[in-house]
Amino acid sequence: MIKKRKFYMKFLIILILIFFSSEQALTETKNPSQWVESIGNRALVILEKDSLSDEEKTNSLKKIFISNLAIKRISLFVLGPYRRNLDPSDSLRYFESIKNFISKVYAKRLLSYPSGIINITKVEEKGKQGIIVSSLITFDNRPDPVSIDWWIIPSSTSLYKVFDIRISGIWMAQEQRSTFTSFLSRNNGKISNLIEKIELQIE
Repeated sequence: MIKKRKFYMKFLIILILIFFSSEQALTETKNPSQWVESIGNRALVILEKDSLSDEEKTNSLKKIFISNLAIKRISLFVLGPYRRNLDPSDSLRYFESIKNFISKVYAKRLLSYPSGIINITKVEEKGKQGIIVSSLITFDNRPDPVSIDWWIIPSSTSLYKVFDIRISGIWMAQEQRSTFTSFLSRNNGKISNLIEKIELQIE
């Protein structure tokens, strides 16, 4: 009887330890700075692999961005006031083209840097707008660190998604919005023309 009690006590202690360990892991995973740091480290690991060609690195980085970008929200944002012109029959084609285009742009921009170390410097809550996670990346063979800010938003499919990235003071999605709206203003707001232009650029 005593042995059984000891067994149940040990079993109970193990369950309690597992529960608190799981809760702690879950809390840590939900930490925005750790989430961003994890993505940054995954990208930096790819950059440091000398065995990979630039094309292989680009494709690997694209996969990271595709799985972590808020594609639909970015797609609508970069259209600016022309989003009302998006025909439902063109929406799937448009979202797909933006997914491939934005991930390629982000990957190629990051590919211009060597490997390095990411340090989170600040986390700023923006309410309904999301969270800005500021980081400094010290790249190999470069004395000055590069400032990269990550604008992340809560996601129903994962903890967070990246809405925009600011590299050295330039928000990439906002820069793309300016480019796209300028193009659309010269093309009578025809999003079909924009889709064709994007598809040509990602070929």
